[in-house]
Amino acid sequence: MATFDKEWIVRYVEDGLSPEERRQFELRLEEDPGLRSQVALYREVRSVLEKRLPADQNEQSLRVSLQQLNAEHFSPAGQTAKGPRRISLTRWAAGMAAAAAIIVATMLLWPSSRDSVFDRLGRTEMISTTERGNNSDSLIREAAAHFNKQDFAGALPFLDRAVRADSTNQLALFYQGVAEWHIGRGDEARRVLQHVFNGESVLRYEAAFYLALSYARENKKDSAREWLKKIPADAPVSSRASELEINLK
Repeated sequence: MATFDKEWIVRYVEDGLSPEERRQFELRLEEDPGLRSQVALYREVRSVLEKRLPADQNEQSLRVSLQQLNAEHFSPAGQTAKGPRRISLTRWAAGMAAAAAIIVATMLLWPSSRDSVFDRLGRTEMISTTERGNNSDSLIREAAAHFNKQDFAGALPFLDRAVRADSTNQLALFYQGVAEWHIGRGDEARRVLQHVFNGESVLRYEAAFYLALSYARENKKDSAREWLKKIPADAPVSSRASELEINLK
């Protein structure tokens, strides 16, 4: 049976699967709530980013190019693609504004192997949107360059400016809260993350997880458990929430 990783999810939503691949994938969807949750998260993040991207007169030609690349580089198993061999998903998506959500959905919360259980559970990589000349997006890219080197203090000024420029930017708010948590400013992190949670963002359950994590780090176990209770069992972050709950015992 096929292993349905994040590439499968993206190809499914973007209509890049062969009929047989789609049939296999949808059979697994019926019996796997975790996979359904990942598909729903990708769809929602993609929708959010598409709404944020400015209008582009070349959008139609971009979509045609994406479809051609998909046919060329993501051909069904058993078929031999003409031209260059298959390229990785992130390379395929590079520079494609319409594919920005692919990067976010696949890399939003990627755990590391740091020794501390809280640091390991809280490790996330920040991926910015595709460059479009927007000042807010430029700030996000600058923030990501620092954030992904674990220079959270260096990332914060750019995230702060991005939030001031657009207070509805849920990605900037979320990473702002996570950066505050990483540098030990628990109260400020909780203020920002609770705003994300209350705003019913696509990231609201990830925000709830970091709220729980912030209380856990301060050994406020009851408060941490209260936030963990807000995370549904089928949320993408639920497995890490369960691990955190075990560590609170």
